[in-house]
Amino acid sequence: MKFDFFTYGGAVFWEDVFFYQKWRIQRNCFTKKYRLLDSWDIRRASGNFETCQKAFIKYIESYEITKQQGKLIVLLHGYGDGKNIFKPLWRKLAFTNSVIAAINYPSLFHSALASAHQLLFFLNHMEDIDEVSFVTKGAGNLVLHHAFNLPYELQKFQERMRIGNIVEINPVIKPKLLCELLSRLKFIRAPFGPMIKDFTEESIKNLPSLPSQFKVLKIFSDSKIYLLYLRFLRKCFIPIEDNTNIDKASVYIQRNSGTALENEEVLNVTVKFLQNGKI
Repeated sequence: MKFDFFTYGGAVFWEDVFFYQKWRIQRNCFTKKYRLLDSWDIRRASGNFETCQKAFIKYIESYEITKQQGKLIVLLHGYGDGKNIFKPLWRKLAFTNSVIAAINYPSLFHSALASAHQLLFFLNHMEDIDEVSFVTKGAGNLVLHHAFNLPYELQKFQERMRIGNIVEINPVIKPKLLCELLSRLKFIRAPFGPMIKDFTEESIKNLPSLPSQFKVLKIFSDSKIYLLYLRFLRKCFIPIEDNTNIDKASVYIQRNSGTALENEEVLNVTVKFLQNGKI
């Protein structure tokens, strides 16, 4: 088989629709063309989905790709992010003997509902897995909520896999004032993509809940700088709510600096809940 070329992994324009032992098939969100990437993000085939599948089957033997099995953990990034934000968490999850799939979806070009359809396509084509858990960051929770509320016939994977535990890190639970304004200005909102509407008051109000039988933990984590920023806004008489008032299914972890996915306590609580369903 001929060697293709290195890629950047498709963080912006590509959506992951198949995953096996770090190999992935991606679909371009504009051209709808597919490509097969190996575990080093080198393109090994391109064309339609079936062509890339057949190419992967040939590579299984030539590269001695081992069979994946057991538990799968799907990592869903937030708006404007890519799968690489999960590297610190991936390093910790690597010791759990689970298959870890940090997947890309084009959040700047698709709505949460459209990305939910992509997620189900991805899961329906997952092979040799009997349990799937999820970690979402930011707007990734919107994608997951929509996915589990689409018609059951689109969720064929549930006939083969049970649902494990779900961790939502800094999930979108409140409307964003800036997004509310941008969504009303058609000539401005175009660069921000259709997902900007998913952050408005109407969308958040109508966001479907996850099925009640799922074990879900929400982790809220703000930096000290962000908390000072909120305090400043309140002194300016701008009504802002923080995340310190949380329910029993949530935890709040304050951090000194960095992002939530760089905070050791956030990572440890996430891994523990994925393994045991407890914190």
